[in-house]
Amino acid sequence: MKLRSFGESRTSPVRIIILAVIFVLVLVAFVGRLLSLQVANSEYYKERALPKNQVTLLVEASRGEIVDRNGAKLVINRGISNIRLNRSLLPRGRENEIILELIRFFDQNGVVIEDKMPAELVVPYRFVEPQDNASKNMLKVFLRNTKFDEQSLYGTGLYDKLYERYKIADTVAKSASSNEIRRLIGIRYALEGSDFSRDYPYTILEDASVEVVSMLSERSHTLPGVEVFIENSRYYPGGSLAAHILGRTGPIYADELEKYTSLGYSMDEIVGKDGAEYAFESYLRGVDGYKIIEYSSDGEDIIDQNLSENYPPEYGKTVSLTISSGMQAAAEKALKETIDSINIENIRNGNPVRASGAVVVTGCNNGAVYASASYPTYDQNTYRETISDMLTDNRQPLLNRAINGRYPPGSTFKIATAIAALSEGIIDENTRIYDSGVYREYDDYQPHCWYFDKYGYPHGWQNVVDAIKNSCNYYFFEVGRLLGTEALNSYAKRLGLGEKTGIETGEDSGILAGPEYRASVGKTWVPGDLIQSAIGQSDNLFTPVQLASFISTVVNGGTRYEVHLLKSVNDFATGEIIEEKQPKVLDEIDISEHDLDLVKRGMKSVVEDGTAASVFVGYPHSVGGKTGTAQKGFGTDNAIFAGFAPYEEPEIVVSVVIDSGEHSYTATRVAKGVFDYYFENIDEFAE
Repeated sequence: MKLRSFGESRTSPVRIIILAVIFVLVLVAFVGRLLSLQVANSEYYKERALPKNQVTLLVEASRGEIVDRNGAKLVINRGISNIRLNRSLLPRGRENEIILELIRFFDQNGVVIEDKMPAELVVPYRFVEPQDNASKNMLKVFLRNTKFDEQSLYGTGLYDKLYERYKIADTVAKSASSNEIRRLIGIRYALEGSDFSRDYPYTILEDASVEVVSMLSERSHTLPGVEVFIENSRYYPGGSLAAHILGRTGPIYADELEKYTSLGYSMDEIVGKDGAEYAFESYLRGVDGYKIIEYSSDGEDIIDQNLSENYPPEYGKTVSLTISSGMQAAAEKALKETIDSINIENIRNGNPVRASGAVVVTGCNNGAVYASASYPTYDQNTYRETISDMLTDNRQPLLNRAINGRYPPGSTFKIATAIAALSEGIIDENTRIYDSGVYREYDDYQPHCWYFDKYGYPHGWQNVVDAIKNSCNYYFFEVGRLLGTEALNSYAKRLGLGEKTGIETGEDSGILAGPEYRASVGKTWVPGDLIQSAIGQSDNLFTPVQLASFISTVVNGGTRYEVHLLKSVNDFATGEIIEEKQPKVLDEIDISEHDLDLVKRGMKSVVEDGTAASVFVGYPHSVGGKTGTAQKGFGTDNAIFAGFAPYEEPEIVVSVVIDSGEHSYTATRVAKGVFDYYFENIDEFAE
């Protein structure tokens, strides 16, 4: 028997078979997996085997709309086609080639694009100091981004530096003309002087025509990175309706850049510039979102456009104003027709003076602005086309006279004098003062009553109701003297004269005549100034919105409300109220019912058989008011009217000022047009 040495083994046939089976199974599994990868699911794995590109696309947020108190649209958005460069899709290294192709496309289609580079458009392309805000802004950002020294840009320095910086010699110098290169560099400069990045495309042409958009789409394969983007633009359905109230939007100016960038704005955003657009910017502004799209490396296939990193835009809120579109239209119509008729008459008579003016309508018991019109005005939708003409128009159509026009109040101020004197006990309903025509209290200053100058005889005996009805200067000279400047001005201030009303759009504070103001301009206040200020002359200058606030405070019994345009802020999508404006009391002055009744009776008499009676003759509704004719020191006198309705329970106040209106009845006609609308639509203003 042969013995096996240590380590020697004998292979069993069973073991060989088992190993063979295992080998075959592994081989089958491997082949099956290979077939799965290369045949059955080849497209699936091929797509994922390719390198992937993620592109961040901006999703623009719409700016909020502005509506009136009843929901009527005042400012909306409309889509326009903008042509822009998208950094995410613009191939690196081919920028010059693609921009040159785009320039030639524009040339072929007669499209002129704005050049924002501060250099001449002709050889040798010397530096030109930027003049407009947008260009100054761009240069500021460009210098920050490039670290260039501004002094090195003068002469041909800017052009030379950019020619080298953008590698013109290595790319398109041989194929492009000098003019094409200059414009190409201009676009590259604009990109570098803006927020151009993957997150912020650069708009190269706004509101492109349908024809240009159509032809560009046919050339899209030769212009990667150039895209048509439907963007929102502000549109004003009413054209010129409420233009000064609504305001306008525009680019961020150089001196605003720091303020807005600190609030998270990009430098190319559109912001409110004035009016409601500016006042309610924080509500109206939308916050852009973005989404990340994943492409295959060849850029042909979208792999995923619903990544978790997508951030939807936050749309701007809807701002509801207190104004009534109907009353606004009625106020504007009455103001325009009256002023145009004055100017036509002036032209006919060879008078070079041209009238202008404003009307403001507010709620007596809440400070809400129902209408505010300034004339001449302008059309918001044609602002860009007409801005040059408006800036040179000596009638200043851009000036909002309702809040920034300062005018002598004339005899409307006598209401403040009456309230002060009654409240202080200087006069009562039985106090009678004899108007002799010439006020002789001072040896060196003896003014006349207007009635004496016009008719040759005085008003005679007057009580407070008569004096308001007849607008008797003599009566208020004496009452003002007895009151004194300190007491008179104390009441005037608390009634809102010379004080800001609080309206959100900003306003002029006006001037309340007195020693304080005189000292501020280096002059002395004398006794004669007091009696002049008591009838609304001297240095008194107020805005129409202040006059409205003043009369509201009087006729509601002494509560001065903050004047406001905001009614509510609503969610853009659901309409849900996010914020609702509540009336705010700025001051309260105690006017007794008896004293108020005396003043109101005087104001009713003005309308029924006083200085405004010719306009309101036969009027079916009971209203009150006070006229004024204010001397300007040059040209034609101003015409003023301030009134309220209904007489029994005042709800609205109307103030009208017509610069160079000459006669108070011209302002009164405007107020009547507003009252007509109010009484025909009285339920609209029920609070």
